[in-house]
Amino acid sequence: MPHLQKAGALIIKNKKLMIVNPHGKPFFINPGGKYETDETAEKCLRRELDEELGVKLKSCEHYKTYDITKAAHSDNPLSLELYVVTIDGAPVPSAEIATIKWMSKEDFENKKYNVAPSFYQYVPDLVKDKLL
Repeated sequence: MPHLQKAGALIIKNKKLMIVNPHGKPFFINPGGKYETDETAEKCLRRELDEELGVKLKSCEHYKTYDITKAAHSDNPLSLELYVVTIDGAPVPSAEIATIKWMSKEDFENKKYNVAPSFYQYVPDLVKDKLL
């Protein structure tokens, strides 16, 4: 089974995390995606944020990398590299994205959104680090 490698954008505003729900998928996830050949994390995030949300990447800083046993939308293991990202422009759902939401710590704790299983690994770190 191939090991997936993805760059995920942590876009945080007023202690809320932007989450997106791709069309036809059950879970909310972070914006971002799989690397293309010879792509850096910054190039991947720049491309994905433009494709998914129509915004420009202003900055990205590596937060943490998580090894996930099973990716949200496949049975493959996943290496999820998360980056704290700032963007330029107002995010608008693309052909890939059905919905954009802003999730607070309370929303997460109360399971307001059907988030990917990986969120249960890294959102507690975001809370501990006072990002949410």
